[in-house]
Amino acid sequence: MSDAGDDNRPDGDERGPGIWVAGLILIGVGFVFLFQNLGYAIPGNWWSLFVLVPAFFAFASAWRSYQRNGSKIDGATAGSLLTGIVLVALTGVFMFDLDVDWNVVWPLILIVVGAIAVGRAYLRR
Repeated sequence: MSDAGDDNRPDGDERGPGIWVAGLILIGVGFVFLFQNLGYAIPGNWWSLFVLVPAFFAFASAWRSYQRNGSKIDGATAGSLLTGIVLVALTGVFMFDLDVDWNVVWPLILIVVGAIAVGRAYLRR
């Protein structure tokens, strides 16, 4: 039994991970509220775990790119990998209330992103 909309997809059985991610997020938020209502101590910055969702997709993209390129790291792989690492680091900073001097961090992030853009442009030549 298939939906009428399945015929327009290149592969009728292939569906994106969106519904799985949405379901897992709802389950996770439900557990957080349940534990809070049962009296368990939940960190105040539990919302920062949502930053891990795009980090997961960045790591998955890096892995697909790595496999597609015959186990070679190219600009797209490195960019996705670095994005995932930065998002995981930000999650750690927010989750554990680390004292970070944002006046230094944000310019450094801009410098790294700019360097990646220049590096990718150079590699495409």
